Amino acid sequence: MLPVIQIGPVVLQTPFLILIMGVWLGLTASERYARRQAYDANRLSDLVLVGLVAGLLGARLSYVALQPAAFDGNLLSILSPTPTMLDPLGGMVVGILAAVIYAQRKKLPLWQTLDALTPGLAVFFIALGVAHLASGEAFGAMTNLPWGINLWGETRHPAQIYEILGATASAMVVYRLQAAKHGPAGVFFLGWTALTAFMRIFLEAFRGDSQMWPGGLRPAQIGAWLILAIVLIILGKRWREVQTP
Repeated sequence: MLPVIQIGPVVLQTPFLILIMGVWLGLTASERYARRQAYDANRLSDLVLVGLVAGLLGARLSYVALQPAAFDGNLLSILSPTPTMLDPLGGMVVGILAAVIYAQRKKLPLWQTLDALTPGLAVFFIALGVAHLASGEAFGAMTNLPWGINLWGETRHPAQIYEILGATASAMVVYRLQAAKHGPAGVFFLGWTALTAFMRIFLEAFRGDSQMWPGGLRPAQIGAWLILAIVLIILGKRWREVQTP
């Protein structure tokens, strides 16, 4: 783990830096893909920027609404660039909503836009796994296997490394499918989403910090199963639409 990097009096949060790098590399990958597909890369960059800015604002405002006690007596701390004072779910909802509104106003084609965003999403998910490894979050369950790592006083599955490998494998498989240029618009995005959901179902079993419901059910796995089912239905529909004369 490497949660912080100290340069003199300056302390930088390593996971936050990794995520910023992931966004930058991901956007670069998406722009290159967009240009190869004759898609407007500038519009794509604007879409990502709108989603990121709105997402960050939404994540902070959502955190303020959920944790008002954290700002008692110091309202200026709301403006503090502290990544731990963000609500990921709230930020994701606001960011996606803002991006959808922008895409509709600019009349961006849905499936081509999602395909163009897929390389960036794939790169970002790899960076997310690296950020988890640096911070120690998303740690694994206890194990006696020889490749276990010592974390929080126990030998655990290297779940963060599993996450990185899973995200990399998903990206490589879908990239090879895309390179074959086979299938209708949207298959690149839907294929990556399906693989990512499948990886989440599999990898969640090795997590030691997952929320558990009665009966050993994990909400993250249930959500991933739902996403996988919906994506496969849409994927089948896309194929039928293309094959129908």
